Amino acid sequence: MKKFLILIVIIVAGYFAYDNFLKEKDVLEVKGNLVKMKEGVDIDAPAIQPRTWGHIEGTVKNISENDVNNIEIVYKINGRESVARIKSLAAGEEVKFKTDKILLNSYEASHFLEKLNFDK
Repeated sequence: MKKFLILIVIIVAGYFAYDNFLKEKDVLEVKGNLVKMKEGVDIDAPAIQPRTWGHIEGTVKNISENDVNNIEIVYKINGRESVARIKSLAAGEEVKFKTDKILLNSYEASHFLEKLNFDK
């Protein structure tokens, strides 16, 4: 019975050490939405089709205790990269971002956060 209790204590201590010291902590919290825009076209020029553009607008928040520099947020919209860059964020600071515009092939474009790069 003592061996079993010692084993349980070792497992709990190992999990505690991993969770607090070894596990990678989240540094940035990113929330973004796809914004779509359609060009206007003159009714006298029926051969010209309106194009649809899209970009991501949202917020990024530093949830760590340290400053974060050179933040690069990369979204994929219709299989193409759309990038936003932020110079630095202080601890607990939240800032709005806007990515580059991308020409959309369809109005219901797929989009997702591909990469999040930064310097600590």
